[in-house]
Amino acid sequence: MTDSDIDKLVEVAAQENSPAARQRLFHTIRLAEVFAPCELDPHDPKKVRSTPLARLSDGTHAMMLFTSKSHPHLSEHQHFAGGAFKDHLSAALKMAPLDWVILSNSAWQRVAIHKQQIAAILDDLNSDGQGRNYLQTTSTDGATGTMLEDFITSSARSESDEVPHQVSAELRERELFLELATGLSEDGQPVMKTFQIQHLSHVVRVYTSRVRPGIQYGGIRWAALKDMIGAAPGIGGVQVMNNADDWVVFDREALRLGASGQ
Repeated sequence: MTDSDIDKLVEVAAQENSPAARQRLFHTIRLAEVFAPCELDPHDPKKVRSTPLARLSDGTHAMMLFTSKSHPHLSEHQHFAGGAFKDHLSAALKMAPLDWVILSNSAWQRVAIHKQQIAAILDDLNSDGQGRNYLQTTSTDGATGTMLEDFITSSARSESDEVPHQVSAELRERELFLELATGLSEDGQPVMKTFQIQHLSHVVRVYTSRVRPGIQYGGIRWAALKDMIGAAPGIGGVQVMNNADDWVVFDREALRLGASGQ
C-alpha cells in the first residue's frame, strides 16, 4: 500500500465522518507505517525516549500521526519515528496526558480518535472486523446510544413531527456535551457559544459525544439543559448534533412543551 493510497482513505474518512468509513480506514492501515514526531534517548540515539504531544486550542493534547515521512509538519521536528498504526494506538492508550490521536494525510485532512475510543478500536482491529461501533461508546452509563444516534439522523432526513419526540425521549437522563467558548467570563465562569440555526438566533449546541478535537465541552444532563435554557430568555433553543453531524433543533416552545417528560 502506497502513501497515496493511505492519503485517499484518510480523505474519505475525514469527509464522510461515518463509522463505516473510519472502520474501513483503520482496518486497512492497521499494519501500515505511519509517522510521529519523537524525542530520542540521549544515551542511546537509536532508542525513542518519548513522543511529544501537540496542545490543541481547547487545551487538550493529541498524538499527531502522519501518513508520510515527507509531511511538512515533520520537517518542523528534529526527529520522527515510523511504526504500525496499531502500535501507535497501543502506545497512545498508555499516555496519561493524551486526549486525542489525530491522523493527518499529506493534504492536512484529518481523522481524530478520542482516547475513550482507542480500546474499542484496538479490540475491533484484533477481531474479525465485526466489533461494536466505536463512534457510539461515550454515554456515561456504558450504553452505546445507538437509538439516539439513529433517531437524530432519521429526524434530520424526515419531515415528520413525530421523530423529535423520540429524540426527546432518548435524551432523558443522558449526559450531553455543550460547546463552550474559549476563555472565561469576567467572573471566571464558562461561556456558552451560540449560533444562528435556520430561523433561530442564539441557539446553543450540544453533542452526543466528545469525538471532535478542538472543541471545549461542558457536560450537562438534558433535564438540566432545559432548565438552564428556560431560565435564560436570551437563548433561542438548542441544537443536538450526533456523531454523523446530523442534528435536530428544539426551540423554546418545544422545550417547554416537553418539560413534563424530562
